[in-house]
Amino acid sequence: MLSKLRFALLLVLGLGVAGIVARTGLAQNDPVVERMRKDITFLASDECEGRGVGTKGLDKAADYIADQFKKAGLKPGGVNNTYFQPFPFCTNSKLDGVSTLILQGPNGEKIELKQGQEFQVLGTSSPARLDAPVVFVGYGTTARGIKYDDYAGIDVKGKIVIALRRLPRWTDKAKPFDGPNKDELAALDVKQIRAQTSKAAALILVNDATEANDGLIPFEQMARGITTISLPYVQMKREFLEVLLKKGAGKSLAEIEKSINDKLIPQSTALKGWSIKLEVRVKREETPVKNVIGVLEGSGPLAHETIVVGAHYDHLGYGGIGSRAKDRNKKDIHHGADDNGSGTTSVIELARRFGAIKNRKGRRMVFMTFTAEERGLIGSRHYTRVEPLFPLKNTAAMFNLDMVGRVKEPDPVKGGKSKLLVLGTDSGKGFDDLVKKHNPGFDVVKDKSVFGASDHYSFYVQKIPVLFFWTGTHPDYHRPTDTSDKINVPGMKRVADYSERIINDLRTNPKRPEYVATPMKFVGGIPKFPKMGILPDYTFGGKGVLIEQVTQGGPAFIAGIKKGDVIVEIAGKAIPDVKGYMTVLATQRPNAALDVKILRDSKEMKLKVTPR
Repeated sequence: MLSKLRFALLLVLGLGVAGIVARTGLAQNDPVVERMRKDITFLASDECEGRGVGTKGLDKAADYIADQFKKAGLKPGGVNNTYFQPFPFCTNSKLDGVSTLILQGPNGEKIELKQGQEFQVLGTSSPARLDAPVVFVGYGTTARGIKYDDYAGIDVKGKIVIALRRLPRWTDKAKPFDGPNKDELAALDVKQIRAQTSKAAALILVNDATEANDGLIPFEQMARGITTISLPYVQMKREFLEVLLKKGAGKSLAEIEKSINDKLIPQSTALKGWSIKLEVRVKREETPVKNVIGVLEGSGPLAHETIVVGAHYDHLGYGGIGSRAKDRNKKDIHHGADDNGSGTTSVIELARRFGAIKNRKGRRMVFMTFTAEERGLIGSRHYTRVEPLFPLKNTAAMFNLDMVGRVKEPDPVKGGKSKLLVLGTDSGKGFDDLVKKHNPGFDVVKDKSVFGASDHYSFYVQKIPVLFFWTGTHPDYHRPTDTSDKINVPGMKRVADYSERIINDLRTNPKRPEYVATPMKFVGGIPKFPKMGILPDYTFGGKGVLIEQVTQGGPAFIAGIKKGDVIVEIAGKAIPDVKGYMTVLATQRPNAALDVKILRDSKEMKLKVTPR
């Protein structure tokens, strides 16, 4: 209940009770606000232990979400008629002795390769001991957009496949292979996943012709990452594939590469009479995790298509890597109320609303909360790359909610609107109009690029249109202080209201959204760059970067930069926005002084900052 003093102040400002509701969205005894408050309070409670990977609290959160999906009327959308999609992911890997690779020919030929010189185990490999026939699968890729598939019409089940690195026409700018996002298809782990989903026994990578020195990738280079893949994976020198192709297929490697590049027709072939004996000796540390999935089936002519509504439910647990706490090695619970208890709460709320619709028409709705997003989009990457439980080719759109709990209310004196950041408006034809049409009154800050730091990115690279809602960062981001009492629950409800309108349109519109390739800046996440020790205000709509917070003792703090300053120039280069700021800093050297121009109370100042 409002205090008499606050109520009187609002009356003096000419707002009245109607103004209170209109500007803040507060409605006394609103059951929706209260149930959302209950959800986020539990998800950000000590009991959930910051929802860190490997904690019991993460499993408690998963059980809670599944229970809410069930109560909302959603059917299990996971595996074995459950609400869960479980999988292990490897957090660390190391070599465990000497591995062996022996090529075995039809006439008793044996060619034993030396580890580290002629072949190397790759860091995402699982251990193995096998002896199996060999199949050459070209570049080991599938590109739905241009109907190219190296695995089409060839049986690789239980066999060792050999694939070339990168893609056809890798250096051909005039006739690129598959549009602007070719890096995704060429990724080493994507090739491994494609082999695994084809039920191959193992994958051997061979450098394509663009790798002039035919070097081997060090094991450590890929072992530093984390993966859900479980397939033996090694790299072999080109000269040995040449032997296999000439004797097993009657063609040279150069002939095959030229043919694929010229015609874009796969040249996959079984290598007759040849087999490989392979022992891979690695040790992997694996952690079990699970996505939570509920489904509302559609009906009518659109029922075979799917709309995904998603958010990640994990956070940082007790800190460590990713924490912004002063002492990130101190084991304090990082509650993750905004990141991303807020998005998870909103997905639960939307599930309740759509689950209550009787005689539901339109597309299937899949509500999904992803695990291990903070470890590198692990849950959504597993779903889209390894185990899509609903066909991706029939997935019409993905709607992502990540950090939507800190809606900033407008100043009661100055007025204005609450800001909401929306990304992906150029990823689907008509999305810009869709966002405008259903806007209930937010000041929408749009970014036409698809920023790759949340789960929508995993769907976008599969050529699925995406929209991403968030309310920006804040000083509590990735700190123990991101607690549920700081969430603007009425504001979060308004974000859910807005989301509901757009999702309902996507669910029922007879015209399926058409995917559009957009510029991919910072593919795979934020680039490494020297740090100034500031937190930008992502909702700022003006020119430059408005500073939300300055890290005490950091480079910006030492230089005299303050909260509320606007960075407009670095090293003589104009800074139009946050992405421009990152791009410019990425070209600078750490520990080298830079001229930084700021605006403070509309006055221009120039300071020297030495980023680290």
